[in-house]
Amino acid sequence: MKYTNDPEILSLYARLGDLSAISDRGECAMTAFLTPRECLYGASFCEARIGEGIALLWGGVLTREGDTLPERRRMILLPDYTAGMASAEEMSRDPVATLSAAGLEDLAAFVADAVRLILVKGSGYRKLTHRDYLGSILGLGLERDVLGDIFIIDEHSAYVACKGEIADFLVDNLTQVSADTVRVTPMPVGFVPPVERKRQAIRDTVASARLDCVVAALTNFSREKAQVAVRSGLVELNYETVEACDTTVEPPCVLSVRGVGKFSVLSFDGETKKGRMRLSAEKYV
Repeated sequence: MKYTNDPEILSLYARLGDLSAISDRGECAMTAFLTPRECLYGASFCEARIGEGIALLWGGVLTREGDTLPERRRMILLPDYTAGMASAEEMSRDPVATLSAAGLEDLAAFVADAVRLILVKGSGYRKLTHRDYLGSILGLGLERDVLGDIFIIDEHSAYVACKGEIADFLVDNLTQVSADTVRVTPMPVGFVPPVERKRQAIRDTVASARLDCVVAALTNFSREKAQVAVRSGLVELNYETVEACDTTVEPPCVLSVRGVGKFSVLSFDGETKKGRMRLSAEKYV
Protein backbone atom coordinates (compact mmCIF):
# COMPACT_ATOMS: atom_id res chain seq x y z
CA MET A 1 0.00 0.00 0.00
CA LYS A 2 1.30 3.46 -0.88
CA TYR A 3 1.85 5.54 2.24
CA THR A 4 0.90 9.21 2.34
CA ASN A 5 -0.04 12.00 4.71
CA ASP A 6 -2.53 13.46 2.25
CA PRO A 7 -5.85 13.76 4.13
CA GLU A 8 -7.88 13.14 0.97
CA ILE A 9 -6.09 9.86 0.28
CA LEU A 10 -6.31 8.83 3.94
CA SER A 11 -10.06 9.47 3.72
CA LEU A 12 -10.17 7.27 0.61
CA TYR A 13 -8.34 4.49 2.49
CA ALA A 14 -10.92 4.73 5.28
CA ARG A 15 -13.81 4.47 2.79
CA LEU A 16 -12.21 1.48 1.08
CA GLY A 17 -11.74 -0.19 4.44
CA ASP A 18 -15.47 0.17 5.11
CA LEU A 19 -16.32 -1.12 1.64
CA SER A 20 -14.02 -4.14 2.01
CA ALA A 21 -15.97 -5.11 5.14
CA ILE A 22 -19.13 -5.10 3.02
CA SER A 23 -17.53 -7.30 0.36
CA ASP A 24 -16.41 -9.69 3.11
CA ARG A 25 -20.10 -10.21 3.89
CA GLY A 26 -20.71 -11.41 0.33
CA GLU A 27 -22.08 -8.14 -1.03
CA CYS A 28 -20.88 -5.72 -3.71
CA ALA A 29 -19.74 -2.22 -2.77
CA MET A 30 -18.40 0.71 -4.77
CA THR A 31 -17.05 4.23 -4.58
CA ALA A 32 -18.10 7.27 -6.55
CA PHE A 33 -15.92 8.13 -9.55
CA LEU A 34 -12.31 8.56 -8.49
CA THR A 35 -9.68 10.87 -9.94
CA PRO A 36 -6.68 9.25 -11.67
CA ARG A 37 -4.57 9.86 -8.56
CA GLU A 38 -7.23 8.30 -6.31
CA CYS A 39 -7.40 5.31 -8.67
CA LEU A 40 -3.66 4.71 -8.23
CA TYR A 41 -3.81 4.92 -4.46
CA GLY A 42 -7.03 2.92 -4.31
CA ALA A 43 -5.57 0.12 -6.40
CA SER A 44 -2.49 0.07 -4.15
CA PHE A 45 -4.68 -0.17 -1.03
CA CYS A 46 -6.76 -3.00 -2.44
CA GLU A 47 -3.72 -4.91 -3.69
CA ALA A 48 -2.30 -4.86 -0.17
CA ARG A 49 -5.50 -5.46 1.80
CA ILE A 50 -7.89 -7.41 -0.42
CA GLY A 51 -7.73 -10.66 -2.41
CA GLU A 52 -6.61 -10.62 -6.03
CA GLY A 53 -9.42 -9.97 -8.48
CA ILE A 54 -11.94 -8.75 -5.90
CA ALA A 55 -11.38 -5.02 -6.49
CA LEU A 56 -11.71 -3.55 -9.96
CA LEU A 57 -11.70 -0.10 -11.53
CA TRP A 58 -14.42 0.48 -14.08
CA GLY A 59 -15.10 3.58 -16.16
CA GLY A 60 -17.59 2.21 -18.67
CA VAL A 61 -15.41 1.61 -21.74
CA LEU A 62 -13.14 -1.19 -22.85
CA THR A 63 -9.42 -0.53 -22.52
CA ARG A 64 -6.33 -1.88 -24.19
CA GLU A 65 -3.69 -3.48 -21.99
CA GLY A 66 -1.69 -0.90 -20.06
CA ASP A 67 -3.97 1.96 -21.11
CA THR A 68 -4.99 4.76 -18.75
CA LEU A 69 -8.29 5.34 -20.52
CA PRO A 70 -10.73 6.00 -18.97
CA GLU A 71 -9.11 8.17 -16.32
CA ARG A 72 -12.04 8.57 -13.92
CA ARG A 73 -13.37 5.25 -12.70
CA ARG A 74 -15.40 3.73 -9.90
CA MET A 75 -13.70 1.20 -7.66
CA ILE A 76 -15.99 -1.79 -7.28
CA LEU A 77 -15.38 -4.38 -4.58
CA LEU A 78 -16.84 -7.79 -5.35
CA PRO A 79 -17.72 -10.54 -2.84
CA ASP A 80 -14.71 -12.46 -1.55
CA TYR A 81 -15.71 -15.66 -3.35
CA THR A 82 -14.47 -14.04 -6.58
CA ALA A 83 -10.90 -13.91 -5.22
CA GLY A 84 -8.38 -15.40 -7.63
CA MET A 85 -10.85 -15.64 -10.49
CA ALA A 86 -8.85 -13.08 -12.50
CA SER A 87 -6.21 -10.47 -11.83
CA ALA A 88 -7.33 -6.97 -10.93
CA GLU A 89 -5.98 -5.69 -14.26
CA GLU A 90 -7.81 -8.36 -16.25
CA MET A 91 -11.02 -7.78 -14.33
CA SER A 92 -10.85 -4.01 -14.84
CA ARG A 93 -10.31 -4.34 -18.60
CA ASP A 94 -13.76 -5.81 -19.25
CA PRO A 95 -15.44 -6.82 -15.98
CA VAL A 96 -18.89 -7.41 -17.45
CA ALA A 97 -17.64 -9.98 -19.94
CA THR A 98 -15.28 -11.57 -17.40
CA LEU A 99 -18.01 -12.06 -14.80
CA SER A 100 -20.51 -13.27 -17.39
CA ALA A 101 -18.04 -15.83 -18.71
CA ALA A 102 -17.66 -17.15 -15.15
CA GLY A 103 -21.43 -17.59 -14.88
CA LEU A 104 -21.80 -14.73 -12.38
CA GLU A 105 -24.59 -12.95 -14.23
CA ASP A 106 -25.91 -11.08 -11.17
CA LEU A 107 -22.50 -9.55 -10.51
CA ALA A 108 -22.07 -8.74 -14.21
CA ALA A 109 -25.40 -6.91 -14.19
CA PHE A 110 -24.43 -5.00 -11.03
CA VAL A 111 -21.19 -3.79 -12.61
CA ALA A 112 -22.88 -2.94 -15.90
CA ASP A 113 -25.43 -0.75 -14.12
CA ALA A 114 -22.80 0.96 -11.93
CA VAL A 115 -21.52 3.01 -14.89
CA ARG A 116 -23.87 4.05 -17.67
CA LEU A 117 -23.07 5.90 -20.86
CA ILE A 118 -25.28 8.53 -22.42
CA LEU A 119 -24.89 9.96 -25.90
CA VAL A 120 -25.13 13.76 -26.02
CA LYS A 121 -25.61 15.07 -29.54
CA GLY A 122 -25.81 18.72 -30.55
CA SER A 123 -27.70 20.27 -33.43
CA GLY A 124 -24.53 21.12 -35.33
CA TYR A 125 -24.94 24.82 -34.55
CA ARG A 126 -21.50 25.08 -32.94
CA LYS A 127 -18.48 23.02 -31.97
CA LEU A 128 -18.83 21.55 -28.48
CA THR A 129 -15.81 20.97 -26.25
CA HIS A 130 -15.11 18.88 -23.17
CA ARG A 131 -15.44 22.03 -21.06
CA ASP A 132 -18.84 22.80 -22.60
CA TYR A 133 -20.24 19.36 -21.73
CA LEU A 134 -18.82 19.34 -18.21
CA GLY A 135 -19.95 22.87 -17.38
CA SER A 136 -23.49 22.29 -18.59
CA ILE A 137 -23.88 19.03 -16.67
CA LEU A 138 -22.46 20.42 -13.42
CA GLY A 139 -24.75 23.42 -13.94
CA LEU A 140 -27.66 21.06 -13.25
CA GLY A 141 -26.50 20.91 -9.63
CA LEU A 142 -24.50 17.66 -9.82
CA GLU A 143 -21.17 16.95 -8.13
CA ARG A 144 -18.11 16.04 -10.22
CA ASP A 145 -17.80 12.59 -8.67
CA VAL A 146 -21.08 11.36 -10.20
CA LEU A 147 -19.46 11.71 -13.64
CA GLY A 148 -16.72 9.70 -15.25
CA ASP A 149 -14.89 10.63 -18.43
CA ILE A 150 -16.38 12.56 -21.31
CA PHE A 151 -15.45 10.92 -24.60
CA ILE A 152 -15.57 13.34 -27.53
CA ILE A 153 -16.82 11.61 -30.68
CA ASP A 154 -16.76 14.58 -33.06
CA GLU A 155 -17.37 18.34 -32.96
CA HIS A 156 -21.03 17.92 -32.07
CA SER A 157 -21.39 14.79 -29.93
CA ALA A 158 -19.86 12.89 -27.03
CA TYR A 159 -20.40 9.94 -24.73
CA VAL A 160 -20.63 10.83 -21.05
CA ALA A 161 -20.00 8.20 -18.37
CA CYS A 162 -22.09 8.63 -15.23
CA LYS A 163 -23.42 6.78 -12.22
CA GLY A 164 -26.21 4.46 -13.29
CA GLU A 165 -28.71 6.14 -10.99
CA ILE A 166 -28.40 9.58 -12.63
CA ALA A 167 -28.56 8.50 -16.28
CA ASP A 168 -32.32 9.07 -16.47
CA PHE A 169 -31.94 12.45 -14.75
CA LEU A 170 -29.53 13.59 -17.45
CA VAL A 171 -31.79 12.30 -20.21
CA ASP A 172 -34.68 14.35 -18.82
CA ASN A 173 -32.82 17.51 -17.82
CA LEU A 174 -29.80 18.05 -20.05
CA THR A 175 -31.31 19.98 -22.94
CA GLN A 176 -28.56 22.49 -23.71
CA VAL A 177 -24.78 22.45 -23.87
CA SER A 178 -23.23 25.87 -24.14
CA ALA A 179 -25.43 27.73 -26.64
CA ASP A 180 -26.56 24.62 -28.49
CA THR A 181 -29.65 22.48 -28.03
CA VAL A 182 -28.76 18.83 -27.47
CA ARG A 183 -30.51 15.47 -27.55
CA VAL A 184 -29.53 12.93 -24.91
CA THR A 185 -29.87 9.21 -25.57
CA PRO A 186 -29.24 6.56 -22.90
CA MET A 187 -27.09 3.69 -24.04
CA PRO A 188 -28.24 0.17 -23.11
CA VAL A 189 -27.04 -1.21 -19.78
CA GLY A 190 -23.73 -2.92 -20.44
CA PHE A 191 -22.98 -0.88 -23.58
CA VAL A 192 -19.17 -0.57 -23.67
CA PRO A 193 -17.79 1.10 -26.81
CA PRO A 194 -14.08 0.46 -27.42
CA VAL A 195 -13.06 4.11 -27.16
CA GLU A 196 -9.39 4.85 -27.80
CA ARG A 197 -7.72 8.18 -27.16
CA LYS A 198 -5.72 9.59 -30.05
CA ARG A 199 -1.97 9.46 -29.48
CA GLN A 200 1.10 10.81 -31.18
CA ALA A 201 4.15 8.53 -31.10
CA ILE A 202 7.38 10.04 -29.82
CA ARG A 203 10.82 8.56 -30.45
CA ASP A 204 13.88 10.33 -29.08
CA THR A 205 17.09 9.77 -27.16
CA VAL A 206 17.96 11.05 -23.70
CA ALA A 207 21.20 11.25 -21.75
CA SER A 208 19.61 9.47 -18.79
CA ALA A 209 16.28 8.56 -17.21
CA ARG A 210 16.32 11.72 -15.08
CA LEU A 211 13.01 13.56 -15.01
CA ASP A 212 14.41 16.78 -16.47
CA CYS A 213 15.97 14.89 -19.39
CA VAL A 214 12.71 13.09 -20.20
CA VAL A 215 10.63 16.28 -19.88
CA ALA A 216 12.99 18.08 -22.25
CA ALA A 217 12.67 15.29 -24.84
CA LEU A 218 8.88 15.07 -24.62
CA THR A 219 8.23 18.81 -24.76
CA ASN A 220 11.09 19.98 -26.99
CA PHE A 221 12.17 22.22 -24.11
CA SER A 222 15.80 23.01 -23.50
CA ARG A 223 17.28 21.18 -20.51
CA GLU A 224 17.28 24.43 -18.53
CA LYS A 225 13.62 25.18 -19.33
CA ALA A 226 12.65 21.63 -18.39
CA GLN A 227 14.39 22.04 -15.04
CA VAL A 228 12.49 25.28 -14.38
CA ALA A 229 9.19 23.52 -15.18
CA VAL A 230 10.00 20.69 -12.75
CA ARG A 231 11.15 22.97 -9.93
CA SER A 232 8.08 25.19 -10.41
CA GLY A 233 5.74 22.29 -9.73
CA LEU A 234 4.43 22.08 -13.30
CA VAL A 235 5.32 18.40 -13.79
CA GLU A 236 3.38 15.40 -12.51
CA LEU A 237 4.67 11.84 -12.60
CA ASN A 238 1.89 9.27 -12.19
CA TYR A 239 -0.37 12.13 -11.05
CA GLU A 240 1.99 13.23 -8.28
CA THR A 241 3.73 16.61 -8.47
CA VAL A 242 7.51 16.06 -8.52
CA GLU A 243 9.92 18.96 -8.07
CA ALA A 244 13.23 17.06 -8.02
CA CYS A 245 14.93 17.14 -11.41
CA ASP A 246 16.99 14.02 -10.68
CA THR A 247 13.93 11.82 -10.05
CA THR A 248 14.25 8.61 -12.07
CA VAL A 249 11.49 7.97 -14.61
CA GLU A 250 10.53 4.29 -14.61
CA PRO A 251 8.32 3.18 -17.54
CA PRO A 252 5.52 2.52 -18.00
CA CYS A 253 4.26 5.70 -16.42
CA VAL A 254 2.18 8.80 -17.06
CA LEU A 255 3.88 12.19 -17.18
CA SER A 256 2.05 15.53 -17.42
CA VAL A 257 3.47 19.00 -17.99
CA ARG A 258 1.03 21.79 -17.20
CA GLY A 259 0.36 23.94 -20.23
CA VAL A 260 1.93 21.42 -22.60
CA GLY A 261 0.13 18.10 -22.34
CA LYS A 262 0.05 14.57 -21.06
CA PHE A 263 2.38 11.75 -22.09
CA SER A 264 2.64 8.01 -21.65
CA VAL A 265 6.27 6.97 -21.23
CA LEU A 266 6.38 3.44 -22.62
CA SER A 267 9.99 2.26 -22.43
CA PHE A 268 13.68 2.89 -22.76
CA ASP A 269 14.75 0.66 -25.63
CA GLY A 270 18.47 0.15 -25.28
CA GLU A 271 21.29 2.58 -26.00
CA THR A 272 22.72 4.28 -29.05
CA LYS A 273 26.39 3.95 -30.02
CA LYS A 274 26.99 7.20 -28.16
CA GLY A 275 25.51 5.78 -24.97
CA ARG A 276 22.21 7.67 -25.03
CA MET A 277 18.98 5.91 -24.04
CA ARG A 278 16.28 5.38 -26.68
CA LEU A 279 12.98 6.78 -25.40
CA SER A 280 9.61 5.48 -26.60
CA ALA A 281 6.55 7.49 -25.57
CA GLU A 282 3.15 8.77 -26.71
CA LYS A 283 1.47 12.13 -26.36
CA TYR A 284 -2.27 12.27 -25.78
CA VAL A 285 -3.80 14.51 -28.44
